[in-house]
Amino acid sequence: MRSSTLIKSGLALVAFTAVAVSCGSDNATALDYQPQVVNMPNASFSFQATGLENVNDVLNYTWSNASGDVIIHPSTSTTGGSIRLRISDSWETILYDGDVPDSGDITPPPGAGGESKIRLTLQNYTGTINFALQMQ
Repeated sequence: MRSSTLIKSGLALVAFTAVAVSCGSDNATALDYQPQVVNMPNASFSFQATGLENVNDVLNYTWSNASGDVIIHPSTSTTGGSIRLRISDSWETILYDGDVPDSGDITPPPGAGGESKIRLTLQNYTGTINFALQMQ
């Protein structure tokens, strides 16, 4: 009886993990450091990863943003390497392409509503990444 409960719990965890990874992302290598991504259509997108050491990766996400207007709320702690954030709107116009600062809100120019593309590029990155995009 106990083993069937453990099996059910394990299957539930596998199913939850599969759903969490597949929501607007195609980032297999991100599993090595398990970022926490919250992707709420027409509200916000957030990304957090802690304890990274010399990570090289490119992460791509899609976020539904009906207005096309966004504010970036960064809160990172970089001790080495670099992290670059690129956001483009549904017409592939680049709204932001730059470093993710430790703090200080960023307001890119307005874009077209629809499916925004978010690309995060890490080069020998060491530190903690934490940022959120909020639809305006």
